[in-house]
Amino acid sequence: MRNRKRLDADQGRRRHPGQALVEFALVIPIFLVLVVAIAEFAFLLTVKTGITFASEDATQYAAELGNAADADCYILQLIESDIQAPVDRSRIQSVSIFWTDLNGSNKGADTWTRTGNHLCANGVTIPYTQATSGYLPANRCNIVLATGCATGHTGVDWIGVTITYAYQWITPLPGMIGLGGSPPTFVETNTSRLEPIQ
Repeated sequence: MRNRKRLDADQGRRRHPGQALVEFALVIPIFLVLVVAIAEFAFLLTVKTGITFASEDATQYAAELGNAADADCYILQLIESDIQAPVDRSRIQSVSIFWTDLNGSNKGADTWTRTGNHLCANGVTIPYTQATSGYLPANRCNIVLATGCATGHTGVDWIGVTITYAYQWITPLPGMIGLGGSPPTFVETNTSRLEPIQ
């Protein structure tokens, strides 16, 4: 009698053929989506961090250059050297170098799109074309009392750099989860006071 009860209990716990295969088939898609999502968000975060760093570095360099001739070219060259894999330089849509104030108001900007070529004064060709010229390097005021600066400048300027970057999906995650629409566009902006001179 005891042996019969033990056999009945063992048969109740025994799996039926194919049960493991069905369980695997139910779990594997969720597992794959999680793995792919982790990979995609790792790429996304890396790209965002790279663009943020390039914007910060370019802003600091712009502050140091002040009203130096061909400052925009040097700033764009720095951005090009800062952008490293997995960030794709060709995905940069535009770079804006702008005059701002403490409130963040844009008072004029030089906007460069990443198309064509531009020959800089130092002989280096950069893959940018100037779209707007509202804050030329010669008009930037880095003089404490603004003596000799262009009209409207009352002291040392604040300068900002905005990088607009169109992200591109690396993995098939959007298709796996039925996500429509285009990938995100990152717009990273930093500002700094120009390095003042007397």
